[in-house]
Amino acid sequence: MSGSNFHEDGKNTNRKRPRLSGMYQRKRAVAACQPCRVRKTKCDNIKPACGFCTRNGAQCTYADTTSDHSSFDPASLAILERLGHVVSLLETRQPPPSPQDSSPGIQTQSSYAIPDASPNSRAVDQDIEDDLLEETPNFPASIHNCESVLRWPVFRGIVPEIESFMTWPDNTETTSPNSSWREPDTLSRGIHEEDFIPLSKRFLAYVHTKNPILDVAELSRYVRDAAENGLRWDGPSCLVLITCALGSISMPFQINSHTTDVPPNHAPRPNDMGRSAAYYLAAKKRLGLIEPSSLHIQCLFLCGVLEMYHMDALRAWHFFNQACVQFRNLLWRHGNPQLRDDRQITTETRRLEQRLYWSCMKSECELRCEIALPASGISRFGFPNVFPSPPNELSPSAANSREHDSSAAANSLDPEEERSWFYYLAEISFRRMMNRAFTALGTSGEAGWIRDFQENLTKYTALKDQIEVWYSHIPAQINISQGGGNNNELAHFVRGRAFAYQEWIHRPFLYYVIHQEMEDAYISQAVPLAEKCLDLCVQHQHIVHLSHHHHGTWYVARSSITRAALLIAAARSNKIKMPDDWRRAIDSALHVLEYWEGEAPDLGKGAKVLRNLIESF
Repeated sequence: MSGSNFHEDGKNTNRKRPRLSGMYQRKRAVAACQPCRVRKTKCDNIKPACGFCTRNGAQCTYADTTSDHSSFDPASLAILERLGHVVSLLETRQPPPSPQDSSPGIQTQSSYAIPDASPNSRAVDQDIEDDLLEETPNFPASIHNCESVLRWPVFRGIVPEIESFMTWPDNTETTSPNSSWREPDTLSRGIHEEDFIPLSKRFLAYVHTKNPILDVAELSRYVRDAAENGLRWDGPSCLVLITCALGSISMPFQINSHTTDVPPNHAPRPNDMGRSAAYYLAAKKRLGLIEPSSLHIQCLFLCGVLEMYHMDALRAWHFFNQACVQFRNLLWRHGNPQLRDDRQITTETRRLEQRLYWSCMKSECELRCEIALPASGISRFGFPNVFPSPPNELSPSAANSREHDSSAAANSLDPEEERSWFYYLAEISFRRMMNRAFTALGTSGEAGWIRDFQENLTKYTALKDQIEVWYSHIPAQINISQGGGNNNELAHFVRGRAFAYQEWIHRPFLYYVIHQEMEDAYISQAVPLAEKCLDLCVQHQHIVHLSHHHHGTWYVARSSITRAALLIAAARSNKIKMPDDWRRAIDSALHVLEYWEGEAPDLGKGAKVLRNLIESF
């Protein structure tokens, strides 16, 4: 994606970067340990471990020990070096360009020069804005999802009042509209022990790369044991069954270079769905037998991922919420001296918990952007690590290299493993930025978009700077504009994230132009930004890959409704120049919904509303 095609915002590109109202100069306790610095809480400075770290089982490190990685092997050190470099770039901003050097669009990355990361140069506070997201009822779904756009005044009298396309069945176990796939197909292969290893490999290749919450070596041991000795009624067997269920329906990402669609054979076949259902049913029979533990949380989380594959968001929320609650309880037990046993939490266990924390919280946040759901409270416990650490295990290629030449091991990292970790860190960073964008521009609702135009313009400028720097420093391995590859699934996801963020921060100005008189004092400033919002909607919709099936497909379909509604709202207002191909983008959105509406009733309802809107103008 070229910069000029992605970030042309017309005016205000040379404006001096202002500060958001929530920004402040950090005041750090000189002697505080690293976890307390990240949390911005008072540290009692007790060594070797302060009170907070002792209570929470955290690794307590002070300034002179934060770089001590003496326990790491060479390949792990290489991973840390590469990832640490990317982490230092994510969520930072560069000094504002001088007028003679400024140009529209994201600057392509020619080198990994670290931008100025001093406290004064932060575009926004780096802490997650989860307090507001949790305390505000129905937020951010009430201001962000497709139903909220369809409630805009411009649609009054045309679209019936829609609270939500989602409906809660009285008995989700027996009346779920998506329940047909859960019954194992009698024609499917069913559960066979010889399939455990190949299905687990498919899981690792196509599912685990997005949320690396498992210890790969440990999973491999569980799979081998189940294949050789049979399944048991315990946690490891439950995990094996869930990963096999996901492996049965996960597909590689392949697109034709001349089209944005995926070959039809890349949708799961009925036999695959039946086999997945057989594994899932067997896993759920064991799920309730697992004692509270990290393994239990992993199984709950992956059940949520599987439900998202089948576009049952409410069932997925049940599992994600349970995973969050169980993880919150796990953190509480670690911090309670009366409940904590004498065993020391290992470094690898702590790393695993970091990844579980971020994946659970990220998944909950994503669902709450679309559905008005209660929060689990997981973020209130906090976590002392800004980003998760990579797993300690080596990839097979790196392990083999170390056996022959330890000096070469650091340069033998598996490319897929490296790419997965770049993507995971970028995803976490994006979610933090998106949370801040929601709280910066969405807390006052649409009324604030009209009332606080100048304040919103100031916030927009700072938020735009942040996404530009974020995307420009995405590594080439997951960056399409830097040769990430046409069939690189993770690179396509990252580009979609950037589009989604940009569309959101421009949306208030589209709303302003549509619902204000053209004689308004701020219209001339709002129109270019409103037009940019429409351009982004068209560009984003044209890169949607219709039939690629993954656990985010439901979000893709829902966001297609949103983009189509924004384009139709602008067209109905007759106040904004519509972008080229805007009608084709709307048709594309409807095509996506019609393709998937049989899998999710809420998408069928959205398709019906969209069809009526298209016919109305």
